[in-house]
Parts: sequence; C-alpha cells; structure tokens
Amino acid sequence: MTETTTNFLGEKETPFDLRLFFLKYLRYWYWFVLSIGLTLGAAYWYLRYTTPIYQVNAVLLIKNQPKSSAEDILKEVEATQGNKIVENEIELLKSRSLMLRVVDDLNLTVGYFKQGDVRSDEEIYGTSPIWVYSGKLTSAAYEGPVFIKILNKQQYELQDQDGQPKGRYAFSQNVNNEYGRFRVFFNDSLYHNDNNLIKVAFYDRESVAQRYKSAIKVELLNQKSTVLKLTLDDAVPTKGKAVLNKLLEAYTYSALADKNREATNTLQFIDERLRLITGELDNVERDVETYKSTKGITDLSAEGNLFLGAVKDNDAKLNEVDIQLKVLDGVESYLKSSQSGVAPAMLTVTDPILIELLTKLNELQTQQEKYARTTQLDNPFLQTVNAQVANTKSAIKESVDNQRKNLLVTRTSLQQLNNRFESSIRTIPRKEREFVSIKRQQGIKESLYLLLLQKKEETAISYASTVTDSRVVDDPYSPPYPIKPNKTNIYLVAFLTGLLLPMGFISVKNLLNDKVQSRKDIESETGLAIFGEIMKKPKGLKDNIIDVAQNSVIAEQFKILRANLQYAAGGEEMNDGQVILLTSSISGEGKSFVSINLASSLALLNKKVIILELDLRKPKIASYLGLTTGKSRGISNYLIGQAEIGDLIHSTVLHPNLYLIPSGPIPPNPSELLSNGRMKILLSALRKQFDYIIIDTPPVALVADAPLLGAYVDTAFYLVRYGYTPKTYMGFLANLQASKKFKSLNVIFNGVDYRHSQDYGYGYGYAYKYGEDSKS
Repeated sequence: MTETTTNFLGEKETPFDLRLFFLKYLRYWYWFVLSIGLTLGAAYWYLRYTTPIYQVNAVLLIKNQPKSSAEDILKEVEATQGNKIVENEIELLKSRSLMLRVVDDLNLTVGYFKQGDVRSDEEIYGTSPIWVYSGKLTSAAYEGPVFIKILNKQQYELQDQDGQPKGRYAFSQNVNNEYGRFRVFFNDSLYHNDNNLIKVAFYDRESVAQRYKSAIKVELLNQKSTVLKLTLDDAVPTKGKAVLNKLLEAYTYSALADKNREATNTLQFIDERLRLITGELDNVERDVETYKSTKGITDLSAEGNLFLGAVKDNDAKLNEVDIQLKVLDGVESYLKSSQSGVAPAMLTVTDPILIELLTKLNELQTQQEKYARTTQLDNPFLQTVNAQVANTKSAIKESVDNQRKNLLVTRTSLQQLNNRFESSIRTIPRKEREFVSIKRQQGIKESLYLLLLQKKEETAISYASTVTDSRVVDDPYSPPYPIKPNKTNIYLVAFLTGLLLPMGFISVKNLLNDKVQSRKDIESETGLAIFGEIMKKPKGLKDNIIDVAQNSVIAEQFKILRANLQYAAGGEEMNDGQVILLTSSISGEGKSFVSINLASSLALLNKKVIILELDLRKPKIASYLGLTTGKSRGISNYLIGQAEIGDLIHSTVLHPNLYLIPSGPIPPNPSELLSNGRMKILLSALRKQFDYIIIDTPPVALVADAPLLGAYVDTAFYLVRYGYTPKTYMGFLANLQASKKFKSLNVIFNGVDYRHSQDYGYGYGYAYKYGEDSKS
C-alpha cells in the first residue's frame, strides 16, 4: 500500500511511485515499438529525399590604415571610431552592386539539373556537359524549366516542361524562339552517356542577386579584431565556394579601383599643370637665347650677378607663395564642385592641418559614395557622413581663408623687397638689367616645373604600389558533412516522438477514463486499505459460481478473503453468528458473485452459512443457485408478516452447509419494509442458527437499503470493480467511512485484470499458472 501524506491545506498527497509510472506504459510496449518504428522510418525517408544543405565559410582580414600625426590629433575628437570602418565593409560586402557582378560573372541566372538516383532533381553546377548563354529572355522562360536532350556531340533537342519537343538545334547556334534568345554550348570533357537529358531553369537576375544577398552572412569573429567571417548555405558546396570566391574578388577589385581612381585624378591634375608650365618655360628660355644672341651678352658683371642672385632667391620665394595661392584656389574650386575622390591639389599643400582636413574629406567622401551605392537616402549612417562632409568642408574653407591672408601678406612683403632690388638693378647697364628680368622669369618657371615633376613622381610611385586594404585569410571552404538536415537530431527527434506519441495517447486515455484502474485510485481517494482482491472471473463461468474446492487462483483468493474475516470486525470474538453485508456503488460490480462464492468457501470449513438476498429490487442470487421458490415466498413476505423464518430458509446444491433466503416478490417500498423492525428480529434469530449470515444488498450510492442495515451487521464489504466503477464514487465511499454508518467498512477490489493493471504490470503472469489443478 502506498502511504499518503497531507499538505498544509489539508489535502491528501500520494508520493510519486516511479515503478508504477513505468508499468502503466510498459504494458503497452507494442504501441511503443510500432510508434518508434514508424517515426524512425519516416525520419529515414525524410533524410533520404531531403536535399542536404552545406555551409561554405571564408575569412577576410580588413587592414587598418596607418595614421599620420595630424590624423592622430583628429582621432581623439572623433566620436565614432572603433569598428565603424569595418561595419562599412560589411555593408559593402552585402551590397547589391557586388552581388549583381557575381551573378553576371558566374552566370547564376541559369541552373542545370539531372534526374537523381534518389531525389527528383540534382543540381550539377560545374559538371554539366552543356552551358547556356542567355540573351534577352521572354516571360515564358521563367514560367517553368526546359529540357535539353543531347542527341550527339553536334546537336540537341529542346523540350518544354511537359516533354514536348520544341525543335532541334546545333550546339553554339543562336536560338530565337518563344523563350527568347540564347545559345547552348557543349563540353565534351564533362559528357557521359547516362547524362543525355539536362533540365535547365532560368532565373531572374535581380531575384538571384537578392536571394544570395540575403543568404550571405558577414560577421566579426572578434569584437576587438577586424577579421570578418563570410558564411553561405547552399545545396551545392562547389557553387557556394564559387559565389564566395567571386564575391571576394569583386570586393578586392572595387577597393583597388577606388584607390587607383584617386591616384589617377591627382596625376591628371599634375599633367595638366606640367603642360602649361612646360610651354611657359620654353618661351622664357627662347627669350633668353634670343636676347643673348641679339645683344651679344656672354656674361654678367659681378654686381649684376649679385643682384641677380638676390632677385632670383626673392623671386623663388614669391613664386612659391604664388604656387600656394594657386593651390588654395584649386582647393576652393574643388570644394565648390560636386566632384568626389582625392583633392586635386592636395599633394602640393604644405600646411599639415590642411593636409589632414583634405585627407579626412577624401575618406568621408569615399564612405559617402559607398553608402550612396548600398543604402537609402534616409539611412542614418549616410546622413551622419553627409553632416561630417559638410563640417569638414567648412573647416577646410576657414583654413584656406586664413592661409590666403597670410600668403597675401608674405607676397606683399616679397614684392616690396623686389621693388628695392629693381631700384638697385636700374643702376646696372641697361642690357644687364633687361637680361636679369628675363632670367628671373626663367628661374620662376624652372622651380615650378621641378616641383610638379617631384609631385608627379611621388604620385606615380604611390599608384604603382597600390594594394588592397584587405586580405583573404581562409579561402572559401566547406565541411564534408551537411549542416542540415542533421541526421543525429532528426533520428533523435523521431525516437522521442515515437515515445511521446503513445505516451501522450495513453495519458489522455487515462485522463478521459473515469473508471477505477488500480488500488492507488481507491486508497488515495478514500484512505481505506484494500481488504481483499478478486481477479477477473474466467470467461464462460456458469451462473457466476466457481469451484472453491479447487486450487485455482480465484479460488485461493476467496480462501484468503475467508481467512481474513477474523480481522474484519476488529478481531473481536463472536459468540453468535457473524453478519456480513456486501454492497457497492452501482449495479454490476459483482456483489452476488462475491456473496455466493464467499459463502461457498466458508461452508467448506463446516460452517453453517446462509445468504440473504436483500436486493429487493433486482434479486439474482436465487436464479444463480437454481431456486424458483424465491419468486413466491421470501424476505419481502416475512417483512410484511406473511411468513415465518422457518418457511424462508432453503438449502442449496453447492454445499450441505450453505443455505439461502430469497428475496421473495419485489415490493413497492423496500426501504420502508427494512425500517419496520422485523429485520432486526430476523437477524437475531439467524445468528443463533448460523455461523455466518451474508447479506447481498443493492448499490449504496443509488438506494438507502444498505445504510439502513448498518446497525445490524458486524462487517460491511464495499465492492469496487476494476475498470467498471467510476472514480467519482470513491468520494462517496470516503464520506460513508467518515459517517461511521458501519461498524467495520472494508473494500474488496473485484474483477482485477492482472495483465493490464497498473499495480502489477508484467511479471505477474505466473499467478495464472500457480495453483491450477493438474490434469491426471
């Protein structure tokens, strides 16, 4: 028996019994075997016909650009640094423009499939014996696939999706039909005789680019690094590797193109200036040559050379100031224009702060261009970059204005100095003075020409050494096993599903079943211990009567019940006969069956036993025992004073010591008859004649007959039938025990099916063989 406890609310609690929990399901083991077999079979077929998906990975390193000292100063006041550039590169890698370039380069708008051995279609990317170059296609090409049947190495037949031929064509021939314009090429090295029919699917270019753009994942491997991991899931790993390879190639080309465009703009600016200066320098040198030849000048005087040197140095400084002013004019023109890229005159700027501002403007405009290609106009990152570009241009304009003011002051000072030198030179002979003036112009042009040549060489060297800011750390690779479907997880889920389905069905079935299924259902609800158990009666039992003299299991159970009767009345010694009452919750729980066979078992002990058929509404015992007198004279006759006790007692054929008082005619008021006091007189008289008086009564939950007899009986047996008695009546039984209407109330669990009972489960089958009569 399982002991019950009480919680703080006074409610009964039964400890969890793990053994009974498993036994409840173990008796349906064949359900579990069938369910698990079906779910594992379904998992097998699912894995067999589901296309596996592989994961392709690549690792890319984004290099950090070295910073100048001026950049370091500005870096401290810049609020958004850190991973901002890396995040821009992530967006660029997932941009639509790059993906369209990948789709075009790999011709991903055409797919090739063959009939698979297991699955219906299997893509043969990179191993198809044909290759289709599509021109302008019609909508019919996108509505369904077409089939190309290879007839020989020179010809093929075009078929629609229904297998209907659409014409024969030669390979590499231009085809213009209802599908549009395309050409089919043949690759002899990939051709196999068993691969004659190729399914070709055409896809929309934008749709393919959008699908791969959404499928590719780019993420930082570490928040403190600039290493990016690119991931793509695809059913064909070779195709996924090709897509990632081409994407990285397009990304590298795009970065190099941006850098080369910046260097090209600078070289173009310098070349334009050189062409102008070269022409001016040639003119000045011709003037010098002409002047010397016409004037016959071969050398200047020492004084002339002294003034000429001073004027030349001063003119060089003045020329440098003019160059800086022109550079500032170029910077202003650049700021006013909408041109992006490097500032044309940036390489000739000497002020470090202005250089830094121009460099920063160049970087911001590069970011602005990337964002403009990959995001919408209202994107917050693009708006932030636009604001930074405007602020930087404002700072550059302010710096240019300040430098122009300073240069103009310096220029004025140098011109004044030149004026003084010219006053002195006037004292030199006219020819020398004229020659110095020409020579001074020549020096100006030479210094400017040399400066531009130097900047051109620097830019050319920078252009030649241009490298990308990224490096592929790991080329695209794919593990040999698919990421989905995961065979281990699928089989595990199938196995668990196979377990849970019958468990859930059994649990729901038990929840919906309101019949008593186990001792626990009785003991936990009533608090009463099971006094005895009677197994399910054998099929074909005639008149509910068993041979209790045999050693069958059910006969032994009645003998055990008989042996325990001395404890039913609390162990009291009876001087007169013991009165035993049998009742139940509803009809059909085996009261008559137990009454007859318990009485027969007691009679075997040479005890005088009598059965009172007190179910005055539906009597059955007399008919089971083959008596017909019960219909004429019985207990109902005695209770109304129409018969004496001696006229009621009948012997039975089961045993000489077993007697019966039938119910008699069915009265209209059984409860009133039992309450008239004659029942007490009857039982008192029978106690003196018999050792045991067994009373069969109607269901206590339906009529009040049994409680009316409670004061006259020594022991009351309440029958609960396995799988028949509703659990709701257990509360009624508990109330009956609490009300103390019977001196001793005991429970007999009748009709127990040991093969399916939750209390026993399997392993109890030996009871069916134990004690059976051996055949002679």
